[in-house]
Amino acid sequence: MDINPLATLDAVQPHDLDTGPVVVLNLLKFKPGDALTPYLEYIRQVTAQCADSGIELIYAGQLKEQIQGDIGDWDVVLVVRYPSRRHCYEMFRSEKYQALNYLAEQALEKRVLWPSEPLLPYKTRTIEFEGGAWLPLLAT
Repeated sequence: MDINPLATLDAVQPHDLDTGPVVVLNLLKFKPGDALTPYLEYIRQVTAQCADSGIELIYAGQLKEQIQGDIGDWDVVLVVRYPSRRHCYEMFRSEKYQALNYLAEQALEKRVLWPSEPLLPYKTRTIEFEGGAWLPLLAT
């Protein structure tokens, strides 16, 4: 599976990219071995170097038991918000992002990037989580 979003971006891009905020579901399957180290570096670098895209990591969680349905075997879910699809798509196409994608390719066996737009009105607020296995690793 090609990990670079450019492989499919042109085929799926809608005409209207400015319909408001978009939240992208990321399903991640890591390669065997120490894949977490390059992926954490990918997160650090993308959020720092592509900050002008408005990227905001809302949630990162290790997937546990699957209660219902069959969507395949995944290790981690990330939820990422952008101000619009335009911001998201332009980030994926940017030279800055493309220069960092090799880190994701080193770490991931496969991934799904699935944008969504609000279906119901919502209100956001900051929720602080304490701890988490990745927190000390991201601080380095």
